[in-house]
Amino acid sequence: MERNQQKLPYTSENFRTLLNTVYRKGNEFSQYDFAMWCDNLTMAFDDDSKELNEDDSPVKGIARDIECQWDLFWNEEELRNIDQSKLELPISWYIDWLKELHE
Repeated sequence: MERNQQKLPYTSENFRTLLNTVYRKGNEFSQYDFAMWCDNLTMAFDDDSKELNEDDSPVKGIARDIECQWDLFWNEEELRNIDQSKLELPISWYIDWLKELHE
């Protein structure tokens, strides 16, 4: 989300807010930017020396899934030849991630 100058700290609370925003299509940032933010969030969790609390554990798993699915859903040629900010994952996946987050 750096393209839009949104530099939110990598926290579970911000992840929840961003995931809901993408689901509601209220985002002013691309899904690609969100996937990259998720990647950075998982790295921040991995680099953090403290243990994850019960709120962080599901967030880390879902964030990792989002960034991995981004890489798996689009093939390398598509990613090379198209503006990634225009690509989107299926909205049904966001619904599933929100359900998983609230389990």
